[in-house]
Amino acid sequence: MNFRDLRRPFLRWAMGWPGDSTRFGPPRLPPAKMVQVAEESKNELPELIPVHPEGKIFRNKVAIPIGCKPHPAFDIPVAPQTPTYLARVPRGRVLGPTVAVLTSGDRMLSDVSLDWGRPGAEHYAYRRFRVPRCKDYQGSALVLACTGSDTYYHWLTDALPRLEIAARAHGDKWSPDFWVVNTLSQAFVRESLALLNIPLDRVIALDKTPHVRFSEVWIPSLPCEASSGDTPSWVVSFLQKAFLPCLGKVRPPYLPKRIWIDRSSTKSRRLVLTNEIRHKLKQLRYTALRLETLAIADQVGLFHGAEAIAGPHGAGFCGITFSSKANMIEFFESDYINPCYYSLGQHTNSNYYYNISKSNLEESISVNLTNFLKDL
Repeated sequence: MNFRDLRRPFLRWAMGWPGDSTRFGPPRLPPAKMVQVAEESKNELPELIPVHPEGKIFRNKVAIPIGCKPHPAFDIPVAPQTPTYLARVPRGRVLGPTVAVLTSGDRMLSDVSLDWGRPGAEHYAYRRFRVPRCKDYQGSALVLACTGSDTYYHWLTDALPRLEIAARAHGDKWSPDFWVVNTLSQAFVRESLALLNIPLDRVIALDKTPHVRFSEVWIPSLPCEASSGDTPSWVVSFLQKAFLPCLGKVRPPYLPKRIWIDRSSTKSRRLVLTNEIRHKLKQLRYTALRLETLAIADQVGLFHGAEAIAGPHGAGFCGITFSSKANMIEFFESDYINPCYYSLGQHTNSNYYYNISKSNLEESISVNLTNFLKDL
């Protein structure tokens, strides 16, 4: 028997301790989804406003393999569209860094509290004895924070669209006293909030204040269940409406029509560009860009006018949200295939191509140079 086997029954026993998990121990009630809590306890969740109905997401454009065999991840023509809600939680708490939203009854709302790869009962909030000191705020808060939204993809497709859920439920003019996010240390978080006229001095970042409680917390659903990557069309419409007005603020003196997403400086999913490849890319009129060095306004402008976008799988492909009928060519390593950008491109009428190659020990993507250039 290992330590984990001993720890689990002790944690279950700790759920019966007096008081709540504000200071120590796991939440005292088992996790449940927002709809279930709203039906069982009006004290914990007195208001649940339906926003988007359940539906289906259709992948009408076929993903085309180039230089590889077809992969079953791209052969799913229909995906479920998650219904969304806005919930009001009096005296609600938010705990980070693995985000957990807790009711006044000390129950975790499992559909907005994700610990990837684990069921709700095994969320990090239920596996810890000590928690950071809880800081109380007077006023209302809108929770944008969700596990993973300190990264660009999940910030754009999971966190920010929750503003749209709140706006549809309350109206565009409604505003909380505070907003809760994972972090403000990422430039794309600060820039996007500023562009949306959200005052940064009213934003609470969980990496700085990891345990907070408010007079009332407004919790929007996640746009797609468990951050599955099946982004619904309303998310793309919201992002376009929010950021396409940035087009007049683009700083680059030129807007290349063909973009190569350069991930050579990252730790994973790199396709290292040799001088020979860079020369060939230039001949093919591709401009190699490290998108993480560019402001959001610049990226919106670059992708809006692009006719072709290529590169290794990564968050840079989020820019397809702002394009129209572009060709996407995505390169994968064989041990990690994620069709999320194929799904995203469906809503912008983009043509999608992919190549799958074996990865090497340095976690970079290795391709046959001749075939690679032919594919481009």
